[in-house]
Amino acid sequence: MKFRFQKLGSIFVCIFYNLFFSFVSLEAITIEVFIPLCDGKSLVCGKGKAGDPRSLEENLYWGAAFGAETFFKRNSNFKILEIKERKLDSPILRTLIIEKKRKQNETYTKLIIYAYAGDKIDNALLDFLNASSGKSPADIIVWSGHNRLMDRIPPKLQSQSAKTVAVLACESEKYFDSVLRSIGAKPIVLTKTFMAPEAYLLEALTETVSKFGAEDKKSIRSAMIRSYAKYQKISLKAAGSVFSKLE
Repeated sequence: MKFRFQKLGSIFVCIFYNLFFSFVSLEAITIEVFIPLCDGKSLVCGKGKAGDPRSLEENLYWGAAFGAETFFKRNSNFKILEIKERKLDSPILRTLIIEKKRKQNETYTKLIIYAYAGDKIDNALLDFLNASSGKSPADIIVWSGHNRLMDRIPPKLQSQSAKTVAVLACESEKYFDSVLRSIGAKPIVLTKTFMAPEAYLLEALTETVSKFGAEDKKSIRSAMIRSYAKYQKISLKAAGSVFSKLE
């Protein structure tokens, strides 16, 4: 009888572990996002303080409805773990650490989002490119904001190691693709047209890589198209023209 109970106990333990590890993955994905706030002196950002390069509460890319902090605070599928305020003289005004609430068979995924002062966009660009060349432990590096390479030549960098990268900015394939590949980075999202780099695209990217990983470019592109069509209220065909097909 004792042996029978021990055997049944072992069976229950095995079942528990199988169920537990089917839900909880030992792996994790970290996505690092660089967002220079919209600067009305050089861009059309909208009314009021939407173009104030240091207004976290009202800036188009941070405090507006589809700005990063506002969007994720209202999103029940995500949880803000920590908010770090600016250190003295730092170009980064605020940092958010956010986790995606994990569902069965998903990989635990965390976002680290930096709000750069819009008038410090060159600092943001350099930090993004350095991270893309391997100077960051994150799994995926994302730029979301104005395409600064439309205005200036890229800084000189040396390749460190391959990183998976997404650039949510107008015509990012034209301006960023060769630069990223020259430093060993692997783009998974680039754009072909002018577009709005808003937070629902970060949501779509995060949800897709948590399900399928960062190598499934087809699923990632499809998710970006669906999300962009939904929030911009355009057809899937029109949204599909925005995002590059990457091999």
